[in-house]
Amino acid sequence: PGLRRSSLRPPAADIIAAYSVNRMATESLFTMLMTKKPGNFAEQIVYEDDKVIAFLDKFPMVQGHTLVVPKKQVERVHEMDEETAAAVGVALMKVASRVVKAVGSDTYNVMNNTGADAGQEVPHVHFHILPRCKDDYTASWVASIEKTRHELNKKPAKLPDDGPFEGALKDVRDKIRG
Repeated sequence: PGLRRSSLRPPAADIIAAYSVNRMATESLFTMLMTKKPGNFAEQIVYEDDKVIAFLDKFPMVQGHTLVVPKKQVERVHEMDEETAAAVGVALMKVASRVVKAVGSDTYNVMNNTGADAGQEVPHVHFHILPRCKDDYTASWVASIEKTRHELNKKPAKLPDDGPFEGALKDVRDKIRG
């Protein structure tokens, strides 16, 4: 079966904001869904183990759009403990394989937005698996960065082809290495 695009997703921010105002607590929308399983949420679940749950996105961007979410509520990827991060990685591998088989595609994006400025709408780590089909790729995330580029987000130069890194590039690299 081929892929079929759904209609554009309505602003999830409204749903999330309404939930946050009503709950006035630290529980994320995903934590509430996992613990209470309201309505037909159980129908959306496609994978679950003791650390991770995966479910079909309520507002899919494409057929098979699936979210992979750690059960432990953590807002940012770098705040996950190693055990949770490993479990999420294994779940991504298993679920991605099942998703592409289910929709008849072997290509997909795995995406994560960390922080509001990166587009994170639910303050709980989650990864989107988005099946793709021939000729539907666009550089939309690149276009988004270019469209909103400003003084604090200057485009870096191409990395050097040879020789040691120097200056600011070396500093950033060394900080990332730890």
